[in-house]
Amino acid sequence: MVTRESDNASPSDLEKIDSVSFQVFQSLFKFMRLHSQLLFKLTSEKGFYPGQAVCLWFIHQNSGISQRELAEKMHVAPPTVTHMLKRLEKAGLVVRKGSEGDRRLSHTYLTDAGIDTLNVLNDILAEIIDTSLEGLNCEEQRNLARLLDIISSNILRKL
Repeated sequence: MVTRESDNASPSDLEKIDSVSFQVFQSLFKFMRLHSQLLFKLTSEKGFYPGQAVCLWFIHQNSGISQRELAEKMHVAPPTVTHMLKRLEKAGLVVRKGSEGDRRLSHTYLTDAGIDTLNVLNDILAEIIDTSLEGLNCEEQRNLARLLDIISSNILRKL
């Protein structure tokens, strides 16, 4: 149970929220926290961090992506991506090549080692998906995806 002190909500604020909505929020928050913990556990067992996995996946999906575009897709600040790419480059997982037209712009590509690493990370993702959706049939999964898309759209509108 979320305490009022920890989320800085006054008693009158919480009284505005019906109990079912609050229960949904608690369930979503619990899911996000547990998902993050499982992702961290499984990736760290292989020597990676979750952010690196996401970064490698986006680079694979968008070969030659610029750092700015990568930051936008990952919803992080450009300096965060710069730091992450330096670590991935040092590990031999990515290579950055300068743009011929604009030397300030670099494009990022996976190396063969990066592709091998991505295959390991894909196995981890498959395990997380299987674990998370165990016991839900296809229709329930479709409904869950639809509902989460609605919630995501609501949040994006507010952002």
